[in-house]
Amino acid sequence: MAKAGGSFGYGFLWVILLSVILAFVCQYMAAKTALIGGKGIVGIVREKWGKGFASFAALDALVVIWLCNVVLLKVLVAITGYVTGIESSWWGGLFVVIFYLLVAHGGYKTIELICKVIVSLLVICFIFTLFIAKPDLSAVFRGLIPDFSNFGKSHVLMMTAIMGGSIHVTILSMQTYTVHERGWTKLDLPLALTDTAVSLLGAFGLYCTAIFLTGASVLHPAGIQVANLFEMAEAIKPLLGDYAYGVFCLGIWCAVFSTIMPTFIAAAYVVGDQLNKPLRPGNNSYRLVILLGCLIALPGAFIPGKPINLLIIMLALSFIGTPLFVGIFMKLLNDKSFSGSKKNGLLLNLGGLTALAVTVYLGGKWVWQFID
Repeated sequence: MAKAGGSFGYGFLWVILLSVILAFVCQYMAAKTALIGGKGIVGIVREKWGKGFASFAALDALVVIWLCNVVLLKVLVAITGYVTGIESSWWGGLFVVIFYLLVAHGGYKTIELICKVIVSLLVICFIFTLFIAKPDLSAVFRGLIPDFSNFGKSHVLMMTAIMGGSIHVTILSMQTYTVHERGWTKLDLPLALTDTAVSLLGAFGLYCTAIFLTGASVLHPAGIQVANLFEMAEAIKPLLGDYAYGVFCLGIWCAVFSTIMPTFIAAAYVVGDQLNKPLRPGNNSYRLVILLGCLIALPGAFIPGKPINLLIIMLALSFIGTPLFVGIFMKLLNDKSFSGSKKNGLLLNLGGLTALAVTVYLGGKWVWQFID
């Protein structure tokens, strides 16, 4: 978000807001599909369309999840090297051991909570910086109007990455399992709607908008386009001065650390659903899938390239698999034999069709430009 603000100024604000709205629509449709179907996404697809299509959906999800793990580990290693002054790819070996122990054997929830508190403090720093930076309100309002007049490759890649970070296969697939972990049923659809709205339109929307506007009002005027992760810290320098780098690095480290752990769990959900055998913590099969995910992630520590660029490309690549899941949700939630009286209404269908159109267009456009 900060890179988008630093690179393109306020002109990308409409993209940020659209990504938040579509994230809400897609995550609610994921929860709704799971609660109506009484299963996770792979099980629902298998029951509706057979094993072949279910296996394809599971493979799509797993490829995206494990790709995320690879790149996120690279980012974590880079930040750790910067903070400690010891730049070594072998940090990755230490981290995969820690991830395996925390996720496969328990205890990650406490660490995740601490990380989330620190990340929340970083977001608060971005919000307070906005009051110091005093964004140009007329430019902010102009940023709400889409402008495609200068939409080149860099714009498409950035927009695809932003959408990919919001409407992500990992998040959508995991949502279909976490609603059952909470003990929710079809009767809890109103609760699912409220929970998703508060999380996405509230907390996530504030987080994205604050970081983007800080980047647009602080980084863009200074000509800082965020060539590396640490230039992002310049965005909160008006508030924290020289402490900005330390606070930002700690916050971003915690953000990556707390993000990567649930993705290992998401893979276990998908594999268990594919095998028609629920995997639970303490189960040997569950631990084996977590170990496999850690081993797949490990090469990420040794990948060459700038972490910020790899992160953007990863989000864009992950986005290519998203239309399949959005299409599945739309199909099922408009099928009376599946949804009954809970079929999508006009507004949700409008949001779903917009999400499908955006994911197909951007995914196809990015692949075409990448090949070209």
